[in-house]
Amino acid sequence: MKTKVLLALSASVVLFSACSLAPEYKKPELSLPSSQKEINVNAQWFKTFNDKKLDLLIAEALKNNDDLKLAVVNVQKARAEYDISDADLYPSLDLSASALRQKRSVNAYPGFFGGLYNDFSMSASMSYEFDFWGKNSNQRDANLANFLAVDANKETLRISLITDVATYYFNLVAVEEQLQIAQENLKNYEATLAYREKQYKYGVVDALVVAQSKAEVASVKTAIDALNVTKVKSQSALVILLGRSPKEIFESSIDTKTELPEFVEIPTTLPTNLLQNRPDVKIAEENLKAKTALIGVAKAAYFPNLSITGSYGFQSQKLSNLANSNSQVWGIGPSLYMPLFDFGRIEAAVKVTNAEQKAALIAYDKTVKNAYKEVFDSLQSIKAIKSKKDSMEQQVDAYNEAYRVAKQKYAKGTTSYLDVLIAQSLLLNSQLTYVTTKSELLIEEATLYKALGGGWRSVKD
Repeated sequence: MKTKVLLALSASVVLFSACSLAPEYKKPELSLPSSQKEINVNAQWFKTFNDKKLDLLIAEALKNNDDLKLAVVNVQKARAEYDISDADLYPSLDLSASALRQKRSVNAYPGFFGGLYNDFSMSASMSYEFDFWGKNSNQRDANLANFLAVDANKETLRISLITDVATYYFNLVAVEEQLQIAQENLKNYEATLAYREKQYKYGVVDALVVAQSKAEVASVKTAIDALNVTKVKSQSALVILLGRSPKEIFESSIDTKTELPEFVEIPTTLPTNLLQNRPDVKIAEENLKAKTALIGVAKAAYFPNLSITGSYGFQSQKLSNLANSNSQVWGIGPSLYMPLFDFGRIEAAVKVTNAEQKAALIAYDKTVKNAYKEVFDSLQSIKAIKSKKDSMEQQVDAYNEAYRVAKQKYAKGTTSYLDVLIAQSLLLNSQLTYVTTKSELLIEEATLYKALGGGWRSVKD
């Protein structure tokens, strides 16, 4: 009998299959720009700079960053929620057993003399909710899409983290390089000031020359102080990204190179597989899938909900008789729930899910547009900054030559000392700006990596 009960229930589970009330999902078709070349994502793009110190910092951040740790936990939670909804599609089977010794009140049950008895029982039960209208299957699909979206969000955070570490690192190296330039110039300015003060002592130059020299020394010291402030802020920002402790914010330092790495040539064409590479586009699409499936969940509330339960087991006052055929107990039966009048609650819930699906579609469209905008902006910025870098390199050479000529002319008495100071100041500013431009180019390259969804590498490479 036990077998017949369980088989009957299992057969009914298989017999009824769900029909989905959710709209059929279709990937939105958008008008996209023409692509010229497929570009694959290289998750370790930063290693092309051949900077081991940068590599170590990124590895530390990927291991210890707090935001990334939180994202991993959120992925685990979303996966568990999907597993729960997937389990709802199948029958639940439970086993229970109990042993009870009890005394009944003779006054309450006068026909039971003595009032003492034992109750031993053991049973298995199975229950199943028929998914006629696809409520459970659509909920599972929605949870699956949510899990994939949360997982893609983790990838978004990972990409942003690498980009941020690289950005702050390049800023920090640029500051170190600028400090080295400024400190070398400060030594020259201080040596010049000492020389002018000696000349002034013997009446070779007037007080104006000495004052001008002092002003330049103070100006360079001010620039060094500003660079040190930038250095401290860049270091503390990196410490946070690396997931280090509050104590290390005050005590630890970041080990970097003293010169910026060389720019890495990258493709300038628009990739054909951009939408597959970008995790934010994946998030938007999975959110659209989830909202589409939830329409079916909401619509299923219009229709009856049928479930069936069955149980089989044994019950006896004596443990020795528990497995006896006369001790068998079983039961099987359906239950039906049917909404009749809810003052429009279900209809309103369906309207909500329809509106959310439309909003998700708009969000997807917006995300795709933003993806192409970011790539376009980054490609154009790289072109402009490369041109600026070349111009700045020529400017540094020109100011270096102007400074050399000014010193020669001053030595011959054909120009004033002010011209020398002006040439020297312009050279220093151009050198510092040139370093900033180099860092801007590297940072924009990191930004392009992020815009492409992880990196770049030609399929032919």
